[in-house]
Amino acid sequence: MSDHEFERRRLLAHLQSERIARRKLLKAFGSASLAAAALPLLTRGVLADEAGKQPGPGGISLARPNHPVTLPVFEDPIKSGLAPETGGTFKIWNYQDYFDKKLMAEFGKKYNVNVELSTFDTQDQSITRLATHAVTPDVLEITPDRLDQAVAGRLIKPINFDYVPNLKANVWPSLQKPFYDAGASYTVPYVVYNTGIGWRDDKVTEDIPNLANPWSIFWNAKKYTGYVGVLDDTREALTMGLLYRQFYDINTEDPAAIDQALADLKALIPICNPKINITMYQTLATGESWLHHSWSGDLLAAYFAYLPPGDNGSHLRYWWAGRGKGPSQNDCWAICSTTTKPVLAHLWLNYLLEEGVAYNNFVNFTGYQPPQNSITADSLIAKKVIPENLRSTVLKSEDIGPDSLQEMTLTPTGQALWQKAYARFNSGA
Repeated sequence: MSDHEFERRRLLAHLQSERIARRKLLKAFGSASLAAAALPLLTRGVLADEAGKQPGPGGISLARPNHPVTLPVFEDPIKSGLAPETGGTFKIWNYQDYFDKKLMAEFGKKYNVNVELSTFDTQDQSITRLATHAVTPDVLEITPDRLDQAVAGRLIKPINFDYVPNLKANVWPSLQKPFYDAGASYTVPYVVYNTGIGWRDDKVTEDIPNLANPWSIFWNAKKYTGYVGVLDDTREALTMGLLYRQFYDINTEDPAAIDQALADLKALIPICNPKINITMYQTLATGESWLHHSWSGDLLAAYFAYLPPGDNGSHLRYWWAGRGKGPSQNDCWAICSTTTKPVLAHLWLNYLLEEGVAYNNFVNFTGYQPPQNSITADSLIAKKVIPENLRSTVLKSEDIGPDSLQEMTLTPTGQALWQKAYARFNSGA
């Protein structure tokens, strides 16, 4: 097994643990098991967003692609023109194996610091440990649906973008002032992906993109029984049920809509008995699955790291419903309020947005696309990094725009509704 493949396996194993642990933690969300000091961050405020629908932490409106939110700023960013701190330890707070350690070491060498990686398994765990000061990192990876909690709890610091010129120079316009941080105060984007259907065209005979409703392939997959998969993810699985019915409010808290999505998912069991997992990056590559609810990045990971010897990946296919019809998401980085090296923390954000760093981390390590202007389907295909048949896995700037579908924060009531429904599907009840 190559070093890259070993690291890739570890990464996906940890992401699998993330989703399993997330289900358990969210089931207990708001219970006494959460550290007392973190409870204010995890409790929703009493103010509603502008649409009058959902409250947010600390009174911050819940962001949606068509409802941008400018987050409150509780302190001034650092001044421009300061020298980076040197010596000692620079502390990174991230998932295990979600950034290439070789690139971390290069950053440490460049700025004469020891880079120390500490890891979390879930965003819930990350927020709780930050809130209770169990960890004191300089920078962290965070998802947009947890950003309001981090700001309300004053766990992250505002950014002086004079130190981060690579954001404007290299990154998609749609993520320079994203809807969840419309004032561009706290985050830089990390990777992007969307959710669709992965399959092998040497096994699946239907022309999936040209079906009247491509999602219907799962409900007509009896002949593929034993080789069908659904994402082991609360939001993604139920969202597939919603999209099958062409219901596009993927942050809905309508019990009737969720009940229908659950009923449709349960209907799959006697049809094709789908496996519920997130291992399509491996199983589609090896032929253990033929049809799988998938993330775009995992089709790329399948091609980069898991094809058997002599297999050129020409049979791999991916379909996404398109902007406004299928989910698209991104991850972020931010500066922790506990940083002792604030200038260096800014330079880390700039570093991960460098063209070469972002590209190498993508192609040689994560398989997940950074939102770099220089990375396009045409350029990757021209350089033979990916084949033409995987063109559809590569996102464009407008795919993360105001008319995109993104799975964002729910109220505790909505969260419980989704969790209960998913548990019933996953248990076969």
